[in-house]
Amino acid sequence: MTDQEKKQQRVSLGIEIEDAQQEFAYLREKALRWAGNLDAIAKKVYRVATLNPSAADFTAEFELANRLTPECRPVLNFEEIEKLIEELRAARKQLFNLAERKAQLSSGDFSVTV
Repeated sequence: MTDQEKKQQRVSLGIEIEDAQQEFAYLREKALRWAGNLDAIAKKVYRVATLNPSAADFTAEFELANRLTPECRPVLNFEEIEKLIEELRAARKQLFNLAERKAQLSSGDFSVTV
């Protein structure tokens, strides 16, 4: 294998790693945003559950304050949450495997880890 081919392998692997890191960062941000929305939903449900009956229950302001926002809708979908968790797991696995490949190229180790 020529030096040029070796350099090309390192460059290609570096690009793969950058792409995988970027995808993982996007998924992580989405998961953190959803987790924040889930936390807000739980707090709102808890707060509403602890309220005592009052005339305030019939005001528009009260209803608006206790309504879930449209951003909360996707995080209430179990299948979507499950899919996001699986995507995060797959992204972590890909990053780990790419880091292993990079380490093997750097060290000249030929053992394969899966």
